[in-house]
Amino acid sequence: MPIRRYLVLMLLSIITLVIFVSAIQGYKASMRKAESVFDNELVSLAQVITAVKLPKGVITHPATSNFSYQIVLDNQVVTRSDNAPNTLINTLNTGFKEANFLGKRWRTYTDKITDNSATNAWVIIAQPLKQRFDLAEDIILSAVTPIILVMPLLALIISLAVRQGLKPLTFLTRALKNKKANDLSPLTVSSSTELAPVIETLNELFLRLSLSFEREKQFASDAAHELRTPLSVLKINVYNLQQSFNDVILVDSDQNSTALSVLPFQQLEQSVERMAHVVDQILTLNRTNPEQILAESAVLNLQELLQECISELYPYIASRGHDIELNSAPLNILGNRFAIGILLKNLIANAAKYTPDNGKILVSCLQEKNKLILRVEDSGPGIAPEEYSRVFDRFYRVGGDSHNSKVIGCGLGLSIVKHIVELHQANISLSRSKALFGLCVKVVFSMADSNSGATINGNKLPSSPAKGDY
Repeated sequence: MPIRRYLVLMLLSIITLVIFVSAIQGYKASMRKAESVFDNELVSLAQVITAVKLPKGVITHPATSNFSYQIVLDNQVVTRSDNAPNTLINTLNTGFKEANFLGKRWRTYTDKITDNSATNAWVIIAQPLKQRFDLAEDIILSAVTPIILVMPLLALIISLAVRQGLKPLTFLTRALKNKKANDLSPLTVSSSTELAPVIETLNELFLRLSLSFEREKQFASDAAHELRTPLSVLKINVYNLQQSFNDVILVDSDQNSTALSVLPFQQLEQSVERMAHVVDQILTLNRTNPEQILAESAVLNLQELLQECISELYPYIASRGHDIELNSAPLNILGNRFAIGILLKNLIANAAKYTPDNGKILVSCLQEKNKLILRVEDSGPGIAPEEYSRVFDRFYRVGGDSHNSKVIGCGLGLSIVKHIVELHQANISLSRSKALFGLCVKVVFSMADSNSGATINGNKLPSSPAKGDY
């Protein structure tokens, strides 16, 4: 629950509870006061009746009269009001009592008449208790009703007061929401005394994160760049050493000895190639960071990117004798051009590397509702279903480093692909290809709005599908 709503509801609940308790206490106090006032009134009325010589019999009063009385002489009712019974209302004992007659509950006062003409005369005065309750309720309602009526205004005032009090927190929330993923600059919002330590702590956290990201990026970049130079020199030296060794052994007529001597050079060359591949992949992974992805996103034509990637990889694909087919439409996604290019290259290169010579690769891209489905399928041996989740782990290769295919790799390709997929809020899954019976990699992107022919940056993007083979 939002803090503002919680505070408003809590304050209103407390005020309502206090008003309710006050009303109960006020009702009790009003009842005590009404009882005292009405009892004094009964006593005064009894004194007036005893001082006046009333005729014997029934005395008629208005129907709305709130009093009833009897004058008793020698235990006989000699004078009464027309709303009093013929029998005694109560026992003849001086004081206050309660009685029931005429379907009501009455408060009675009995007093002895002490004049010289009557030695055993009494007066009984009665008043309905309901009158006392009505008076107490009227007093309480008169006091509480204005408060109840003003409660909506009170709620509005409390809400405005809470809103004003929480305004520094609102400013802080807005400042944090407006921050981009790559913005780790300190917060400069004005704050209250209570929020100052929070903002100071957040700024310290931003500073530590910024320094940590910078160190990580610098380390990966420096390490990869520094390794490239010695690796290039090492490759040249391995080549020169192999050429020199070949010149020396030309005079050797032992073919088996020559083959055994060349094998270590081949293994060394493969190791150097693998190290160079690892360095390139680390550099690629370092460049596909969230800050760069978010800062350089644009509407991309996936068909054009696929054509570019296949053109770039085609020399290697042709050297393996593979037949590659592109089945796509000019569909658009919102993403980073460099990162999506790396994703496509890794998927197509993996299909080419792990598919036996003279195999087939099928790349398809189609639209399903508001989703764009990219599939890269091959006729290779595929991956066992139990390995599907593990191949996305960094540096993990099916079969270990000495992969059965003898293909140079480091286990970072699919990890980079998944990283890019997650940055673009897409989904990736592996399965067995129904068309080529090898591995099928499926990536699901959200469509860009431009596919309906919308204008992006002043350019109308294509919306009519086209289908063909590459």
